[in-house]
Order: sequence, then structure tokens, then C-alpha cells
Amino acid sequence: MNKYSSSIKYGVIAGVIMIIIILVIYFVSISALAGMWPKVVYLPLIFLMIWGGITIRRELGKFSDFEHAFVTVLIISLTATMLFDSFNYVLYNVIDPQIPVIVKEKKIEMAKDILEKFGSTDEKIDEAVKKIEDVSGKPTLKMQLMIYVQSIIIGAIFSLLIGLFVNRPDDRPVIKAQE
Repeated sequence: MNKYSSSIKYGVIAGVIMIIIILVIYFVSISALAGMWPKVVYLPLIFLMIWGGITIRRELGKFSDFEHAFVTVLIISLTATMLFDSFNYVLYNVIDPQIPVIVKEKKIEMAKDILEKFGSTDEKIDEAVKKIEDVSGKPTLKMQLMIYVQSIIIGAIFSLLIGLFVNRPDDRPVIKAQE
């Protein structure tokens, strides 16, 4: 058995949970995909990176070094985000190609509301709307590759931080306050 098979297992679990959450958001309200709700999918990923890292450390007794802890957590992150990002590409391009149109309309509506609340002129509002309209919301292959690269970089940063946390051995004495 591969020494990182448990990491892959936790990554797959995180990826599936992320997909389920995005599907719930999709079925509740497609226009919610334009807001902050889709960012919620990353909370289970962070949780499972920590949980999986600690669980794997306990299974091993301890990590041999920080590199092992980092790579373990990074594999969880990469597996989950590659699954999720690939599913998102399929969702936007195959399952429902109308999502980008609906999301763009919602973003235009939100931008108009915000700019009107701040008292922007009609020219500024039209300029902002034009910028949103000029951007294609449909994921292309090039755009998808950039999303993968972004996921790798952000996952590596979080893995460094979480790797530091999960690398500590369980047998370290707990320091208690003097009574």
C-alpha cells in the first residue's frame, strides 16, 4: 500500500463533499453561484486537511519530518481540488451551459445595486457593467488550467500552515497553568 493512500482517501472524501455542497447551492439557486456561497465549499476541505493530517499522524505514530507532514496534507488538498475543479468545469460546460449567463446577469445586478448605493454616476455604472459583460463566464480550457494552477498554489500555502500544525507529536507534554 502506498504511504500516501490515506491522504488520497481524505482528499477524495473532501472533494466529494465539496461537489455535494456546490450541487446543493446549484439546486437551491443558480444565481447564488455568483455570490460568496460557493466559497463555503472550502471549509470542509480545510477541516479534512487538518483532520486527515492528524489522523494519519496518529496512524503512523508521528511524521518522520515536516516534509512528510506537508506532503501528506498537500496530497489531500490536491486530490480534493482537482476533483472539485474538474466537476465545476463539467457543471458549467456540459451539465448546464446556461450557468455562466445566469451568473453574469446576477453579477451585473449586484454591481448596479452596490454602485447605486454608493451614489455612482450613470457613466460609472455603465462602465462597470460593460466590464462585467466583456468577461466570458464560460470556463475555457485555458481558464481551467489557470484554476488548477491557482488551486495548487493556494493548496501549497495552506498545506505549509496545516503541516506545521499536524507535525507536532502526540507525546509532547501539555503545559498547564500554575494553580
